[in-house]
Amino acid sequence: MRLAIGATTHSCRLVDVSQSGVAFESPRDLKLEPFAVLDQLIVAFDDLEAYRGAARVSSIRREDDIVIVGASFVDSLMGIDDVLHLRDIKGWREQHPYTFGLAACKWHVHGHERFKSLVSELRLFLEDSQEQFRKLEAVLPWHVLHGESESPARTALMEKLREQFVPEVVRYTEQIDAAVRTVSDEQAQALKEFSLRNLQEHLMQAPWMHRALHKPLGYPGDYVVMRYFYERPFEGTTLFAKAVNLAFSSCKGALAVRSRKNMIKGRLRTLVSAEGFRRTLRILSIAAGPAQEIFELLSELDHLSSPLEIVLFDQDKEALTYAYSRLKPLVQARFQDAVKITYVHDSIKHLLADPMIFAASGRFDVVFSCGLFDYLQFPTAVALCRNLAANLGPGGVLYVGNVVPGNPSRWLMEHHLDWYLVYRTPEQTLEFARTALPEGHFQILEEETGVNPFVEIVQRLN
Repeated sequence: MRLAIGATTHSCRLVDVSQSGVAFESPRDLKLEPFAVLDQLIVAFDDLEAYRGAARVSSIRREDDIVIVGASFVDSLMGIDDVLHLRDIKGWREQHPYTFGLAACKWHVHGHERFKSLVSELRLFLEDSQEQFRKLEAVLPWHVLHGESESPARTALMEKLREQFVPEVVRYTEQIDAAVRTVSDEQAQALKEFSLRNLQEHLMQAPWMHRALHKPLGYPGDYVVMRYFYERPFEGTTLFAKAVNLAFSSCKGALAVRSRKNMIKGRLRTLVSAEGFRRTLRILSIAAGPAQEIFELLSELDHLSSPLEIVLFDQDKEALTYAYSRLKPLVQARFQDAVKITYVHDSIKHLLADPMIFAASGRFDVVFSCGLFDYLQFPTAVALCRNLAANLGPGGVLYVGNVVPGNPSRWLMEHHLDWYLVYRTPEQTLEFARTALPEGHFQILEEETGVNPFVEIVQRLN
């Protein structure tokens, strides 16, 4: 507050204010008397000048060594509502340090128009599709969409989705991924926010993506997510949710999961079907999850040329329980005396720390790990590769998979699912394998999509 007396202007601390007057701290060098008229008193709040005019001293009191002067306005009343509104805005601004320009928007970053336009187009495509699916859902019987048994109508509907809706989603996904590849780390978070704001509410209607994001078992690619990829792509509470689940289960990252399963299953089939092999074949699966390749292999085989002993290792008891619930009746019905399956529940931490964790189980002909190495840094990958190979018998084979940096589902995984992998080129995968086992025989095996190659390591015969 400013107070003008004659040619002198004083700045004073405002103590209180009302519509008809103010209380202020008097400057030490100023002597005021009761009922004195002040020539000009100016009350201002930031840029708002609430009163300018004469005032009359109405009270003088002392608080310790401070003199508090009360003054009544003479020329007019103060517009107290404006002052209070200004106070509210100022208080809110202090509590919420927010500005109203683009710089305050977490999603804003200059440039990257192709990325932004593709993300925006995909949002509009999903919104339009959702409306169309809502209309179709209204006329379809409940059992066609949500019933347990297959029907010709549902088959025709899924074929239509795979012909029209799914390819468009996959195309957008791969183009968006390509557009974000050149983004700097500094800009990546803003573009992630842009992507989330536009798409997340639509994507989270797909059950597999919702689970991968929220990670109820502590990690994104748990056995339930794998089951969506393997067995349940057309899942969701609405037709739109089912279509989104199906579409994003058809992207390269998900296809690679199914493709690597088929590759490992084919390798195992060749081994267990070989005639003339009379001793028991022994197989170890690391981070086995639902053990889909084992389930399908035993379901599809007509006969076994030799007995099998299979060890399934996983840190997730639920995954092993699910694998057991399917494999036990299957083995009892088809190969009761020829197949023995052991389920090992232990932590990945113990697996990484203890090279002798499987010592009591003997030597294996095949050891395979499909997804674990995607989360391991180089020294840990080397150590685990070496330890797993130590469990091979003479001529045994170790298969280790690792997703490549060119994975076209990386944008989807990182922006929308917080699913981060340690990506490696085939050459980098060979590097840790050769570091672990300099004397082994190595080759790269490509699954169908090229996203998840494996290194095959053959133990030398002693």
